[in-house]
Formats: sequence, C-alpha cells, structure tokens
Amino acid sequence: MNATPTTTTLKGSERAYETLRQRLVGGHYSAGTQLKEEPLAREFGISRTPIRAALKRLVEDGLATADAGQGVHVAQWTEGDIEETFQLRMLLEPYAACLAAQRGGPDLVAKLNASNDQMARAIEMVGREDGQLAIGRVQEANRMFHHALLDHAGSPRLRSMLDTMIDMPIIVRSFFLYERAELEQSLHHHRDLTLAAQARDGELARQVMQLHLRMSYHRFMKHRGEYKPARGS
Repeated sequence: MNATPTTTTLKGSERAYETLRQRLVGGHYSAGTQLKEEPLAREFGISRTPIRAALKRLVEDGLATADAGQGVHVAQWTEGDIEETFQLRMLLEPYAACLAAQRGGPDLVAKLNASNDQMARAIEMVGREDGQLAIGRVQEANRMFHHALLDHAGSPRLRSMLDTMIDMPIIVRSFFLYERAELEQSLHHHRDLTLAAQARDGELARQVMQLHLRMSYHRFMKHRGEYKPARGS
C-alpha cells in the first residue's frame, strides 16, 4: 500500500534532518553557510515543506541559526562558545556518568565495551591509507560512548542540556588534529569509565569523566591553532 502524503512528508523530513545533521556535525558546511530550502529540496527530491521542518529542528538543536529575513545559516562557534561548552560539560557530564554507572547495569557495560572495541580497531587504522575513514570511526565510537552514558543516566534534563554539546561540530572535527597517542589516552579513559560502570561505582565514574573532559579541553586548546574550518560544498 502506498504511503499517505503525510507519512511521505514525515519520512522525507526525517531523512533530510538526519543527513543535514550529520553534515553539520561532520563539518561538511563551513560556519555561516546559508542552508537554502529550494536547492536542498531538489537535492533530496522532496518539497520545501519537509526541508523547512528539518531546518527548524537543526535550529532547535543549536546547529543552525535563523534570523528574520536572513534565512537559516550554519551556526558559528566563537571562542566564548567553545570555552562555555567545555566548562558546562565539565560541570554536567561527570554527574551524568555517576548516574549512569549507578543505574546502567549490564546493558550499559555491553554498549561501552562495544564502543571501546570499535574505537580500538579504528585507532589501529590511523596513519594508514584509510586514515581519514579511521578518524571518522573514532569519532563515531566516541559519540556512541558518551551518548550511551547519557542514555543510561535516566535524566531528561541532562539529555536536553548535553546532547548538542557532545556533538559540537568544531570539537568533533578536531579529532583529525590529534596524534595517535592522544587518541589512545582517550580510549584509556573510556575503559576506566567502563570499569566504573561495571562496578556500579558512581563516584569513580564521576572522577574519571572529570579527568577525561579536562584532558580533552587541554588537548583541544593545544591544537586549536591548527584547526581550519571545513569549506562549504
């Protein structure tokens, strides 16, 4: 049976949203690039209505901005934005890790181990011919790990505050600047957090996450001058 127009519109909007979100997080567009409804509608083969809905969600996520009469643009991240994001994560995410370790149980541990295994395999490939693909897999494993903890923290408030911070595009793209030893250090922290979750030791999880994020902050700032925004396509 054919889908109704409403179902088709919803599916088109969801597909456009997921694809555009991946592009924004991955740096496909440079900061400030205008996201125009008509060209995107042609690209996705759908009407402008589902594209408009997808863009609205991206604005709500903080990945794009909308100004009256100016259209929708890819969000620009200032030094203040970056500093604030790290500081907020260092305040909130250790608490989320504490809750997750206390509440997650075997399901959380299984997800964290799967993420760690994926990250380890990807790090092994860094520096080889498919190094760019490997870094993409490191990014995805890192995202899976942090979101798994957030999922099992069981706090909708924490989720609403941390979701977009974890996927902040400029920080995600900075993975391409890190040395293999720095990626391995991050994986080591992830494994320590997994042990804390396995032991259901919330305080240990809080302390390890705090260290992990502080090290991530200093690592990012060390490489900050090397960062070059991605060009729009």
